[in-house]
Amino acid sequence: MIKSMKYVLTVVGLWIITGTAFAADNRIPIFKKGDSVCFIGDSITHGGRYHSDIMLFYATRFPGARFEMYDCGLSGDSADGAVRRFPYDIASHKPTVATIMLGMNDVNRDAYGMDKNSAEDHKQQDSALAWHARKMEELAKNLKDLGCRIIFITPSIYDQTGNQQTKNLFGVNDALAKCGEIGRGLAAKYQGSVVDFNGPMTRINGEQQAKDPNYTLVGGDRVHPGEAGHLVMAYLFLKAQKISPYISSVKIDATQTTVVRSERCTVSELKKEKGAVSFTCRESSLPYPIPPGASKALDLIPFMEDLNREMLTVGGLDAGQYEIVIDGNPIQVVSSEDLKKGINLASNELTPQYRQALEVKALNDKRNSLVGDRLRTIAAMWHFTLSHVEGLKPDDVASAERIMREKLEIAKTQNNLYGKWQIETYLQYKPKQAEIEAEVKDITDAMWKAAAPKPHQYIIRKKG
Repeated sequence: MIKSMKYVLTVVGLWIITGTAFAADNRIPIFKKGDSVCFIGDSITHGGRYHSDIMLFYATRFPGARFEMYDCGLSGDSADGAVRRFPYDIASHKPTVATIMLGMNDVNRDAYGMDKNSAEDHKQQDSALAWHARKMEELAKNLKDLGCRIIFITPSIYDQTGNQQTKNLFGVNDALAKCGEIGRGLAAKYQGSVVDFNGPMTRINGEQQAKDPNYTLVGGDRVHPGEAGHLVMAYLFLKAQKISPYISSVKIDATQTTVVRSERCTVSELKKEKGAVSFTCRESSLPYPIPPGASKALDLIPFMEDLNREMLTVGGLDAGQYEIVIDGNPIQVVSSEDLKKGINLASNELTPQYRQALEVKALNDKRNSLVGDRLRTIAAMWHFTLSHVEGLKPDDVASAERIMREKLEIAKTQNNLYGKWQIETYLQYKPKQAEIEAEVKDITDAMWKAAAPKPHQYIIRKKG
């Protein structure tokens, strides 16, 4: 135990001692064209949406900067597991950037609770953290040896303050915060960077529970965020990358018929006739379409203000109400005063840009579903079950199927519904794995292609 705790303190202390230098070097790399980005994690990555939300944001914001993104999360996995699967499940993607969010399965959650205060409990807690630290360093070293840029993400929260019916293993979130500190120390040592999920999510959760004790940013199991929680996580990641809030910004002076500003767009054919202003605008980006299930996140984070601004400003108009028409379709009525101040069109579902973004989203959702539900489940079955069978080779599909059918009968006997679903998914889709991978590639190609911006004709005319 003493040796284990000494290791934890050494790693955490590294960040504390070099804190100033680390803070100055905490530059979160923006993904670039040609990057191969691996999101390494557990179930919150495997079946979650934060990385898919990030992917959609990049496709709509930077449609010409295609990169490859790989979900390298596995439900139930840990830093130790990530090290063991590193050669075939992570390094095989030749990552240029990797994010690591691990800890939920590393801290030994069963060692926590209001009644877990004995010396033996503390020993188990310390031992789990020490093992996590050791394996996180091994994982970081493996990535660094590939020349990969590393982004450590502090673990998303365990809700230890909510009123969920699930037993409260109090102290788990504090342990996850310690995992985050270990990540900070490793970032300093391996020239990585850090995105903090745990701190802001803990704060948001606490603020909301002060208003409503039944609120939770994560689910009823205290562990897995829903769509709103994942959008919060995506927001925190994108903000850490210091991405511009602007999709585009157009400012027109109707009096002089001039373009005062055109940021991330090209404005042409500006005219003023019979009190109406018209122009053609080709933006560099599309608005980010907020998933309906994630809309509650907008009450928690300033996503639209900080990351999703499609601004239209028109000054010099006569007082009154004006109709905005894009490509011949009326999309909004707004006052001359509001137009003078500037309006954000990013959430207007009637614009052709938003409708185009929804097409991109549909493709991204399909890509994410195929990967998370099928390919990652196949990977999980190999990692947790088949890789432990002595002598079994990855290409011995027939033997693997026989073993999994035996496991399926056991799962049925034990009424293990989740295990049954996993095994059945493996048996159904493993023979089609190559086809699914090809389909994912085709959908990803189509997604980036669908995100290419188009020119649009604007008319701003007085109403009535």
